[in-house]
Amino acid sequence: MIIESFRKFLKNNVKKNSIFFGQNITFGSRISGLTTGIENIKNVKIYNTQNSEATLIGFGLGLMLKNKFAIYFAKQLDFLLLGMDQIVNTYNYVQFKNKIGSFSIITYIVDSGFEGPQSRLHALQELSSLSFVNCRYLIFPDDINVSLKQIKKKNFNIFCLSQKNFKNKNSPKLVKHFKNQNIFQYKKGKKGTVISLGFSSYEAYNYIKKNNLDVDFFVITDPTANIKKNLIDKIICKKFVYLFDDTRSKIKNSENIFKDILLHDSKIKVKTFYRNENKNKLLVNDDKYISQ
Repeated sequence: MIIESFRKFLKNNVKKNSIFFGQNITFGSRISGLTTGIENIKNVKIYNTQNSEATLIGFGLGLMLKNKFAIYFAKQLDFLLLGMDQIVNTYNYVQFKNKIGSFSIITYIVDSGFEGPQSRLHALQELSSLSFVNCRYLIFPDDINVSLKQIKKKNFNIFCLSQKNFKNKNSPKLVKHFKNQNIFQYKKGKKGTVISLGFSSYEAYNYIKKNNLDVDFFVITDPTANIKKNLIDKIICKKFVYLFDDTRSKIKNSENIFKDILLHDSKIKVKTFYRNENKNKLLVNDDKYISQ
């Protein structure tokens, strides 16, 4: 399962004397299983804290200033809005200091299908565009392994798992990692290309298997990544391109990718797949995808 791969790679990438903190991370639901077993990771300090996002993010950035390595396990991405001043302004101060450590926030994006008005921020690119934080979707085991290596580096990271798909058992094998673009290729084919952004990758992968598509399959884990010319050249030599995007942001990165592809080859067939969501229904999301 995805969550088991996450726990394994987390354990492998934690530095000695790191500090873990968050609300109920060693008892109760352990944030829906996110922190199950973290007390078995050796040589780390663990603190169960109060529910105060702005304070906890400030605490993590303070540890970063002290050249410490810290991870804040948060319940869900939406609640980080309460700490945006810290994420944007405090980090603007921290990143220009000479001796800093590493601070990571690991959380869920609530995309389970039953969400109230405090669970609508299925748009990691919004946080990324406001700050200099290294934001990443954690999707399949191979890209999770690569992304979590950032914990060891002196950086501020926000890593997100899908609440709906954290028990997903799909584990496609990595073909290639385009490091300068944070794009992962999971399948190689001859007829077309499928590109998915974030958690739409689960739907895209199922679509490929269901329709037995002979395609290249690219997964984008960076919410603001741009596809550069060397990769576009690989894409447009095929007959078609399918783009999958399930984010709720009005600024959809898939639209930029769509334009870039057509700019290089206006004749190639490009189809986009978006989550079919009735915006008037705040409590229930229709999880079907529609093409445009």
